[in-house]
Amino acid sequence: MKKPAFNPDDWNSAPVEKVPTALSPSVAPSSNLSSILAVVGDVEASGIDITPTYSEWLAIAFALVAELGEDGRAIFHRLSHFNPEYDYNETDRQYSKCLKDGSREITIASLFHIAQAHGVDIGHKPMPTPASSRIQVEEVEEDEELRKAKPLKSTLLNSSNSLNQSTSAPIGTFSQSIRNQLPDILKRIVADAVSEVDADLLILGSLTVFSACLPNVYGVYDRREVFSNLFLYVTAQASAGKGRLSLCRHLAAPLHRELREQYRKSMEKYKQDQVQYVLNKKNGDAKEPEEPPFLTLFIPANSTATVVYQTLNQNNGVGLLFETEGDTLANAFNSDLGNYSDGFRKAFHHETISYLRKKDREYVEIQKPKFSAILSGTPEQVFNLIPSAENGLFSRFIFYVMPTEIVWHDMFDDSDGPTADELFEEIGRDFYSFHKLLTAQTVRFTLQPEQKQRFNAFFSQTQQEYAAIFGNDIIASVRRLGLILFRFAMILTVLRQMDDGTFPPPSGSDDGQRPEAVLTCADADFATALAMVKVLLQHTVTVFQALPRRAERRFRQDRRQRTESHMQTFLAALPDSFDRPTYLKTAADLGINEKTAERYITDLCRSGQLDHPASGQYTKPS
Repeated sequence: MKKPAFNPDDWNSAPVEKVPTALSPSVAPSSNLSSILAVVGDVEASGIDITPTYSEWLAIAFALVAELGEDGRAIFHRLSHFNPEYDYNETDRQYSKCLKDGSREITIASLFHIAQAHGVDIGHKPMPTPASSRIQVEEVEEDEELRKAKPLKSTLLNSSNSLNQSTSAPIGTFSQSIRNQLPDILKRIVADAVSEVDADLLILGSLTVFSACLPNVYGVYDRREVFSNLFLYVTAQASAGKGRLSLCRHLAAPLHRELREQYRKSMEKYKQDQVQYVLNKKNGDAKEPEEPPFLTLFIPANSTATVVYQTLNQNNGVGLLFETEGDTLANAFNSDLGNYSDGFRKAFHHETISYLRKKDREYVEIQKPKFSAILSGTPEQVFNLIPSAENGLFSRFIFYVMPTEIVWHDMFDDSDGPTADELFEEIGRDFYSFHKLLTAQTVRFTLQPEQKQRFNAFFSQTQQEYAAIFGNDIIASVRRLGLILFRFAMILTVLRQMDDGTFPPPSGSDDGQRPEAVLTCADADFATALAMVKVLLQHTVTVFQALPRRAERRFRQDRRQRTESHMQTFLAALPDSFDRPTYLKTAADLGINEKTAERYITDLCRSGQLDHPASGQYTKPS
């Protein structure tokens, strides 16, 4: 049913000038005005609220400011008033702020995309391209692959409503498009997958595990040395299949066992030397032995900050946190002694981590930490670890949102092949053998010139388009996904050396002592990394939209307070006993429209502040 025409005088308690419904004659009409008004007409005809979130509401205001200036104010009111918490004065103030500040990134295209994402049919209306997305990077032509890489904004917005939705349709998968061009070791891993989502999961988990095992491989990104380390968070409802991620732990188990065995032997020798020291201490020339470093690859998440830092320091900054319950890390961060969140954030960029040891008051610095992390958990566990989108941890993680697929897999495979654990253990042993050859030299990874141009073109365009839709808070994630793509390509290129068992000869030495080999990224590996990041952008947006942001929290809190104040004023003005015509007249006297008055009455009855003894009859409790 069509909504009645909106008149702001019905809402505002103070006399206000009637909102204009057309552009003033002094303003040149926009070339997109007919399309804008058509969208407004569709919204009003259907009664759809296209401003349910603060970020969308703000983007629409900036879009109208960019296209129409002051004359977009009336349209902003018409689009906003379908929100159940619409407030005329608040909406007017917001538009004035946007008119004053402006936004170079957001154009009228954002309005069309947001409207389309909420079900408004704009197929027959022209869709202007944001000027900010018309870029040129070193005169690189936009090839077919780059055109396919353009974000599907309506898909992104539609897929980001909730992390808690239980659906059989995944947000997006990449394994089907890269399966045939993977290095052989990853093809063996994907062969055990039970679905495309499971294949994505195993690829991401494997790459993150391998990223912790390549401390001698580096590349230059933004004129700084970077290594292959990744942070991964897989989120899904219980029983969605994220437990399969634990199979990837087997890939690094041989290396972990080797380190633990080295430590065991060192401790045995240390204890023997300690006994000899005690026996010879009276001679005066005995030297007390030093306790050996605690060697390990896996670092438990429920450790204190000091233990984590000490362990990293004793392992030359190398470590892998592998935790299948995200709450374990969240609980550690929330404890007095376990909050090493700052170290987590620094490690992503290999920034120096410093701490003070209580013993001997020793100041310790971990230079260039090479730390990787794999976490999985429910959506609620994501929020416990990363409470808001502005939290620095958010943009450092690769997020993958698994759907709950209503499919029952055969639990009794009668084939004579190895179990999943046995398969991954075998692959882990093969990688361990390759790892011994790999660590004999330093490896420098680099992209080809054409790949660098495609990389810059893709992220220049993507950054501007995502900022236009989701605001500046998304920029950190887009930019760090650039570094993640570079690291993906680095790991894939190294793993491909296993295919034929050869390695490029050293081209020199990195410090005059150790040989250095140069690995150039193959086109297949760059294409694989790019295809993965295109899909992971959608997963990032899903989590981003679900996480609250400071501005939105303040906005919602202020809105709730104002709504509660209006509702209590309305309640105080009502008699002790009244009917529907009475409360509608009281609402009209206060400048409250009929729809809002009905919602107030419902809320007051639900909260027990009004009784509803009969149809159309209301009383205040004694």
